Amino acid sequence: MSCPNFKSMNDFPLIVTEDRYIKVCPECGLSQDSNAEKCEDCGCDLKEAPAIFDEIQSAYLCKEMEKVAERLNAAQPFYNVTVESGHYCGVQFYVDDKYWKIEQMENEESQEEFGLCRSAMLRKYKSAGNMIRRELRKAKKDLCLWELGIVAQFSNGETMYTKVA
Repeated sequence: MSCPNFKSMNDFPLIVTEDRYIKVCPECGLSQDSNAEKCEDCGCDLKEAPAIFDEIQSAYLCKEMEKVAERLNAAQPFYNVTVESGHYCGVQFYVDDKYWKIEQMENEESQEEFGLCRSAMLRKYKSAGNMIRRELRKAKKDLCLWELGIVAQFSNGETMYTKVA
């Protein structure tokens, strides 16, 4: 039985990293794009050089994504934004509600938990969700991440994704 690579979220965009690969020049050791055919520095032929996983770039992206998640968590009390590894490859932002069925919370509970009446709390809750969606899409643009949409999910768990513009 297979499973989807990423956790899906109903109300938030699925923003993920792609696995990045590089070629290392056997002559000078300079890192090149995985599609490079010649080294930019020494001109060595890279057609036969294997593409390897770029650990440094991946670690950098994860740290930058974690900074975004920390900033979003500090800005609002309703959601928990984390950076999680995909099941097979890549890394994603994952947004989870801190409160179960917050929209069914009564006025007294809202006063106790947030110091706000129910209607004001719900406005802030919806506003926080909108802010997180905006910031995730901004991080997508700033960090050159991908937004994926689910095309199909089969009964065996296999999921097909498409890149969203």
